[in-house]
Amino acid sequence: MSADSPAAVMREAAAKILADIALVPPSPWFAAVHDVTTRDGLDVIASSGLTVRAAYVAAWQPSVTVAVADWLTATAEEAEAALYEATTDDLCCGTPGACSGHPGMPTCGRCSEPYPDYCHCWDKALAVARAYLGGEQ
Repeated sequence: MSADSPAAVMREAAAKILADIALVPPSPWFAAVHDVTTRDGLDVIASSGLTVRAAYVAAWQPSVTVAVADWLTATAEEAEAALYEATTDDLCCGTPGACSGHPGMPTCGRCSEPYPDYCHCWDKALAVARAYLGGEQ
């Protein structure tokens, strides 16, 4: 698969998440009245001036975002294992002899559909990865 494969995009996002997490204090974080701080209150993670924003930021502390990165990495491994290049030996049209295959067409071994036209196995993880990377969703 190419560098634009679903697995590559998910791995890139997971790596960026982990790199970004390295820049902030570790969990646990706490939402104060208008700030997000570490347990001892010595490190201010974010100061928004709004309680609801502080609660939201605190909810996305490193332990949560590491779980998202782990999910993206695991899903990337699944996608890499499932997506393959169809060959002329592959039957894709149901009836033997109805099709001679589609050379070079990525196909999903999970749903048996061509990727990305009909396979949607990786859509949710790709949407998260692309959103984190700042791309299309």
